[in-house]
Amino acid sequence: MGRRSTKLLRFENSLHRYNKDNQNWSVDSVNHFKVDAVSNPLEKGTFSTCKRMSQKTNPILLRKGFLDTWGSTFFTDYKELKVSNNVFYNELFIKTYLISLFKILQMFLSKLEIKKIDNVLYIKVFYFQKKNITKRDLIFSLTQINRLKNLTGNDTKFPFFKENYKDNNLSLDSLNLTNHLEKYLTLFFNNRIKVVLIRNLNLGSSANLISQFISNEIEVSNVNFKRALNETFKEITDKGNIKGIRVNCSGRLGKAPMAKTEWFKYGQIPLNKISSKLDFASSTSVTKYGTIGTKVWLYLYK
Repeated sequence: MGRRSTKLLRFENSLHRYNKDNQNWSVDSVNHFKVDAVSNPLEKGTFSTCKRMSQKTNPILLRKGFLDTWGSTFFTDYKELKVSNNVFYNELFIKTYLISLFKILQMFLSKLEIKKIDNVLYIKVFYFQKKNITKRDLIFSLTQINRLKNLTGNDTKFPFFKENYKDNNLSLDSLNLTNHLEKYLTLFFNNRIKVVLIRNLNLGSSANLISQFISNEIEVSNVNFKRALNETFKEITDKGNIKGIRVNCSGRLGKAPMAKTEWFKYGQIPLNKISSKLDFASSTSVTKYGTIGTKVWLYLYK
C-alpha cells in the first residue's frame, strides 16, 4: 500500500479525521441512532484520496436468499437451444433496453422484477425521476428523435411527457410509456408481456439509484466528484433511513492527468455481518477524460 493507506483504516464506532497542521488523528463519535431528515451526511462524513483499494466480496450476493430474494422467478428448460427463448437472455435485453431508454428520459432504474406464468412475462419496473424536469434537461439527438418517432408513432419532441404550461415543467406520462414498452417488447419476444411502472420517491433507498445518479452528475459537472456527491445528497428526501454509506469514485477526477480514487464514508458499513441490511451497486460514467467508475455501499435501517 502507498503512503496514504492509513486513511483507509475502518473504524466501526468512530470517524477519524487527519489534521495536517498537528499531524495527528482526531476522533469524532458517530450517532448510530436515526439522524434527522434535515441533517446532511456530508457534514459528518469524511473525504479521502487513495491509490488502491482492497478487493471485497459483493455484499448482495453474500446475503442472497437470507435477507433478500432473487428478482426473477421462473422455470426454464435447460435443454433449450434457441437464444431468443432463453429467459436469461430476455432479462439481459430488457434491462439493457430500459437503462438506455431511461437515460434519454432522465430516469434511473432502481430494480427489475420478472415473473413468467403461463408464457406471460410480468415485469415490475422500479424507477426514480427528479421532481422538476424542464425541456432543457431533455436533450435528444436527431437519431434518437427519429427512433422514438418510429417506435411510438408520435411526432412530438417529448412523446412520453405531458407539458405543464403554468411552470413549463414536464411530467411523465406513465400510461403512454407502459403501452410503448408492452408493445415493443411483445413484438421483439413474440410473447405476451405486462409491464408495471412503480416510482420510487426516495433516492436514498437504493444503492443502485445513488450510483447511477452520481454517475450522471459526474458527466454533467465535468468530472467533479464532490459537487456530484453534494447534488446527490440534496435529492435524498429521507436521510434518516441511512445508517451508513460509502462512495468510491475512481478515474481522472477533477481533470487530473493521472487516475486516482476518492472515497466518502459516513457511519457504519459492516460487511462481515450477515444480518445487516446492506446494498451495493456500481456504475460507469463516460466523459471526455475517460470512464469514471462509481461504487456505493449503503447500510439501511431494517
